[in-house]
Amino acid sequence: MIAPEQSLAALERLTAEVPVLLAGADLTMPVPPCPGWSVGDLVAHLGEMHLWAEHCVRVGHPDAPEVSAPRGDRALLAQWYCDCADTLLQTLRSTSPDAPCWAFGPRPPEAQFWYRRQAHEAAMHRWDLGAAIGRDLGYPAALAADGVEVVTMFFPRQVRLERIPPLTRSLALQVDGGPGLVLHGDGRRDFSGRPAARVTGPAEALVLLLWGRVALDDPRLTVTGSREAAAAVLGAGIVP
Repeated sequence: MIAPEQSLAALERLTAEVPVLLAGADLTMPVPPCPGWSVGDLVAHLGEMHLWAEHCVRVGHPDAPEVSAPRGDRALLAQWYCDCADTLLQTLRSTSPDAPCWAFGPRPPEAQFWYRRQAHEAAMHRWDLGAAIGRDLGYPAALAADGVEVVTMFFPRQVRLERIPPLTRSLALQVDGGPGLVLHGDGRRDFSGRPAARVTGPAEALVLLLWGRVALDDPRLTVTGSREAAAAVLGAGIVP
């Protein structure tokens, strides 16, 4: 798992890039990885998530007041986003990573969860923003391997909240030269059998695959076993 100080440093870099990318974008441009969203919607969502996370850390519960982004003006939206990111960063910098707070991740719930989660939130939506303006920005190397591991938190939560049923097929994900994990059942029990399929590749491609940003036919990925089983697992809603 990535260290809190690494997550915070990544979050600082990523949030600083968003208004720079926004400066060259049309707010009405569609965001292909997020059907139905425009660039303005994407940046508004990311700013709202920063404020929600900040509220969870500072106040200690998830019931944050609603906020409204200035959608129609690019300069106003960029400044609003900067303010949202600064609010989050200031709170995280002044909060110990092991401080208790509300979080939906591993127990005990601590502020470091939001260091990590918001870094990944910013990394993925930065990638989405790049896709909207025709640029492949990649996924930061420091976060990529950690991003593959984070599915072990989201997938069991999806089952626990009854958003999806337990998986009936199994899929192994193997980072080139690194650790692997298996998605199966409800995600809460050790897997001792043979997975129906295995996908191998660099961490960046795997994390983008897990979040539906690239497909199994991405040239960086190698699929062995049942491609149908791999597609079924990836299409089952293992992440929200």
